[in-house]
Amino acid sequence: MAFDTGGDDDEVIANINFIPMIDISLVLLIIFMVATTFVNVTGIDLKLPKATTAKNSELKTVTIQVSTMKDVFLNGEKITLDILKAGINEKLIGAKDRSVVVNIDSAVDYGLAVKVMDIVNQADAAIILATEIDK
Repeated sequence: MAFDTGGDDDEVIANINFIPMIDISLVLLIIFMVATTFVNVTGIDLKLPKATTAKNSELKTVTIQVSTMKDVFLNGEKITLDILKAGINEKLIGAKDRSVVVNIDSAVDYGLAVKVMDIVNQADAAIILATEIDK
């Protein structure tokens, strides 16, 4: 052996070395952190259009999602186009920056997309179109 314990050679070492277990635990933790994707959980599966000039928006006061089934959601709650303007105004009461993030699935027809954006304009709110970054 590399060092002398000063005892009998037949003596059993009864110590448990926790260092390898801690190392393995930390490596597994790092693997899970890297492998986990952080998804914006809205419950609505949208395939956003891609843009090379897309930027991340930190300001997300109000969001509107339009799915391929022509369903419209205001902050994750299903809503009709008739009451969308009132819902936007209600959500933006007291907001310093009146902006709405609009997530429209790329398969949604152009007419519905324009109708939703027109309602946002009628509510005197700025439109932020959500896209995916085209890599």
